[in-house]
Amino acid sequence: MLGNLRYQTRPPDEVIVLLSGLKPHEVATLREDFPDVTFHERGDRQDWGHEKRAEGLELATGDFIGFFNDDDSYSIDYLEMMLAAVGEGYDVAYCAWNSIPDCEFRTHSSTSGNWIVRTSIARAAGYRSRHYAADGDFIEDVKSVGAMVAPKIEDILYFHNYQP
Repeated sequence: MLGNLRYQTRPPDEVIVLLSGLKPHEVATLREDFPDVTFHERGDRQDWGHEKRAEGLELATGDFIGFFNDDDSYSIDYLEMMLAAVGEGYDVAYCAWNSIPDCEFRTHSSTSGNWIVRTSIARAAGYRSRHYAADGDFIEDVKSVGAMVAPKIEDILYFHNYQP
């Protein structure tokens, strides 16, 4: 995952990695490969990563936040296109993804990698859900606190459960 973020045409300003279940040599390798990345080591919570996403939301310092899984992949222009989509006045951008290319923002039709959200709006909504469809619940909560959603990017920029 981090390697994929490294090759973005517009690299991220901040990456927070919440680690769990990695061996010490794996963590050391990640730290060597990504010296500018903030790492937070946590115990394995066995909760589909939802508590880690809530923690990442609290740790984030940037204007926008997106959540990424270690088994996902992204188009090299993902971040550039997502940030262009939010432009002025939008709080959320989302794109098509390989599992459901025609998805819209509804519970059960969203996953963490196919959207970015203005951090202040994301914090107002909070990441509270802990069940399987928590990412969709989060997006619905973001909309309920008044987020302005940009028109959908029709290009498939996010590949769920896919490593090239």
